[in-house]
This record gives sequence, structure tokens and C-alpha cells, in this order.
Amino acid sequence: MRLALVPLDDRPVCRSLPAMVAAVAGAAVEVPPADLLPASRRPGDPDGLAGWLGSRRADAAVVALETLGLGGLIASRLHDDPATAVLNRWSALSDGPSPVYAATVVQRTPDADDAGEEPDYWARYGRALHAYSAALHRDLGAPERPHTEVPQDIRRDFLRRRQRNHVLNQAALGLAAHGVLDTLVIGADDTAVAAVGTAEWEWLRTWTGWLEVTDRVLAHPGADEIGAVLVARALTAAAGHAPRVAVACAEPDGLDRVARYEPVPVGAGIASQAAAAGAGIVDLADADTVLVVHPPQPGDADWATAPPDDTDPAPAARTAALVRRLLADGRPVALADCALGNGADPRLVADLARDGAYAALAGFAGWNTAGNTVGSALATLVAYQVGRAAGTLDEAAARRLLAHRLVDDHVWMSYARPRLRRELGTDPTRHDHIAEADVPAVTARIAQLLGERWRQLSAVPGLAVAPASVTLPWHRTYEIDFTLEDTGEQP
Repeated sequence: MRLALVPLDDRPVCRSLPAMVAAVAGAAVEVPPADLLPASRRPGDPDGLAGWLGSRRADAAVVALETLGLGGLIASRLHDDPATAVLNRWSALSDGPSPVYAATVVQRTPDADDAGEEPDYWARYGRALHAYSAALHRDLGAPERPHTEVPQDIRRDFLRRRQRNHVLNQAALGLAAHGVLDTLVIGADDTAVAAVGTAEWEWLRTWTGWLEVTDRVLAHPGADEIGAVLVARALTAAAGHAPRVAVACAEPDGLDRVARYEPVPVGAGIASQAAAAGAGIVDLADADTVLVVHPPQPGDADWATAPPDDTDPAPAARTAALVRRLLADGRPVALADCALGNGADPRLVADLARDGAYAALAGFAGWNTAGNTVGSALATLVAYQVGRAAGTLDEAAARRLLAHRLVDDHVWMSYARPRLRRELGTDPTRHDHIAEADVPAVTARIAQLLGERWRQLSAVPGLAVAPASVTLPWHRTYEIDFTLEDTGEQP
């Protein structure tokens, strides 16, 4: 099976992860040329992407609507293209491969004075706009506008951009209702319980129910992982096999906890993510596979913005014990580590690496938001089970993806990145920028830190990061890209 993918942008989790998931089931993903894709604040080429999509000979298409219509996720926050222009670009959906599995995102309102991915006024008024957004949602229907220090022209611009994007999300819902889209996932990007984006997301969910399209329109927290989730859904549709997934958690209230950056309990997100990936949630006795959730932990610690000195060993030990019990029963298990935002729990991965339990997993994720983590873990688990059922499972691809996620989600995010940022004097609450002249030294140091921790873990023998392969895709320390190489060591 070959899929055509128009990703949110060129970051590895958007561009490469869907292909790695597809490979587990023996499928392939084709992406547009790099010069058509968005990169950081540089928008992609919507007209070029429409032409590329229309020329593909693929079995299905997975499309980020922000990229096809506006040139990318960040471009959708920054640019003023009218809704009519975007809708014209979306007409390419009828000319390319079919069926179409599409995603759109409810615009975020980050709680940071940082304009790295937002309009310039976010550098001064970001936190105030976040608070204003929460107040608007809490006071919905109140006669008086909530007080804020944000000037009127900025408030209007903030809401004008949101209104345009909300209109486009409604239009995308209409495309699903008319059958242009086989599936639509509406992601809630970096939101909170109280936020204008959460209100918009709830309105879209209400319309989904009114239009009676809940079988093919899913709404849940997340954004960057949706490409991988929709690849999994395409695989299940092509194989005619919907994996039955049980959800297990070592903490009695774990699935009822609300993770940072999200508006609903993690368990509610899982149900929608599984449906989006083409799987069904069932009891353990009836399950083909199991998703284990390491649930959100209390507090404000976060591996990107406020890295802790340590994590609580007790929850990690309980989750590791649960994983081992399920593996001992012969269950294919994927682990979604939602304990803290923006990285995996070091204690949990070290515990599982100690006796080879990590290498026995069918999938793992522990990056950015809980929605990102849950979606990518489920997508991997679904691809694994589809491959088993269809006889196309690529064990080497599954093992490589398992190693890749461990490098990215722990070895980088919760081990090397905090150390590197301390060395560089980076403010973790803001996106930094690495000057071109400094990139070789920084990437060499990253490779050194990755190799150091990877050797300590010895979690997936036979693979390691190729030191010269480490890059900074957006010239910042938030994310990296790298290539795994074979070491010759026997698994």
C-alpha cells in the first residue's frame, strides 16, 4: 500500500513519523518535495502542494488541511489569506488519491510571551492573551467583556484570525458531511480547560453530532501526531481489520486526570484517538493488543519549560510492573508515557530497559502533549496489529521505530535537552535560535549526549544514533532530527 501525505510541516514528527508507522505494517508513504513544505515561519506552497497531490498515484491520501489551504500550521496563525482562497485550494482534494483522510486544528493560545510561532505581538502580550482567552470562555454569554491589559487592536486581530480559522474548520466539517473526506480529525492544539479554542472545539463537536457524522469525524486533543493516526486508519481500512485495543493504567484514577495543555481527561482523548486510528476500545479479555498509559502526574514540571531534577519513582515502578505482567501474558503492548509534558519519564524507561522489557514493546511514545503521545502510541500499535493480521508485519521497522521514539522522547527530550540548554544558557520558556555558525558545535554536543545516555540504557541492542546525522530542523533546541544506524550487535 502506498499513501500520499501532505503533512502539517517539515518537522520529523509530522513528515517522518507517519512513514515510520506505515512501514511497521509493510506500507509506504510519499511526501512532497522539501521546497513545497512549510519550515518554521516560512509557509509552504499551497498551489504547488495542490498540484503535487493531484498528480499522485496512491491508494489513499492523508492531508493536513492547514498546509494544503494556508501553507502550514504556523502559516495558519500568521497569514491573512481569505477563507475563499483556502476553499479554492481545497478543491484539489477531489482531484488526488481517494479516499482522503484529513485533519484540521483548532488554533492554540499558548501561555507564553513568545512570538516564535505566533504573530509578533505575542512577545509582549502572549500570557495576557492566554488569560483573556480563558476569561472569554468562562464568561461566555456575559454582557460585559472581561478586563484585560491587551490593547483593542491586538484583541481584534487575535479574534479575527481565530474567526477565519473557525469558519474553515466548519467548512472542513461540511466536506466530511458531503463525503469529500472519508475521515476528518479535528485536533485541539495546546489548549486548556478554559480557552477560546476549547469553546470552538466544543462547538465543532456539537455540529459533528447534529450532522450525524460521528462515525467519520473525530475530535480530541492533539495536532502533530494526527498524520500518523490517519495513516493507521488508512491501513485498517485497506486491510479490513479493526484492531481491538484494551486500555490499562496502573493508577486507579489515572485516566480521569487532565494533562497539561489539554481540556479533557486523558481517557476521553484515548477513546477518540483510537477511533481515529481505526481501532476499537474493548475489555482486556476481548483485546488483541493493549495500550498502557503512564498517567499525568501532579505539578507544573515539564521537560521543555520546567525540567525537574527527578521524578516520583513509585508511579514509574507501578507502570513498569503492569507492562511486565501484560508482556508475560503474551500481549502486544504499546506504552503511552503521559506523566509529564514534552518528554518521557526517565525512571520508567530505565526500569523497562533494565531487563529487556522495553525492547519487547510493540510501541512507545512520550513526547510533547498527552494527545501527541497517545495518538502516536496508538498509531504504532494499530500498524503492528494490522501487519500481524495481514501477514505484512515488518519486525525490523517496528524495532527501529521503537528505538527512534526512545531516542527522541527520552534520550533527547528528558535527558540531553535540559543539559544542553543549561550549558547554552537557554531560557526554557521561550524558543531559542541557534546561529548557523554555532550549529556544528551544538549538534556535535547533542550527538555526544545522545550516545552517552543510549549506551547507559542498552535498551534496543543493534541500533544507535549515527553521530554525524544529528540536525536542528528549525535551528532551535526544541526538536532534533537524526538517523539510526546498525551497530552489528545482536538484539
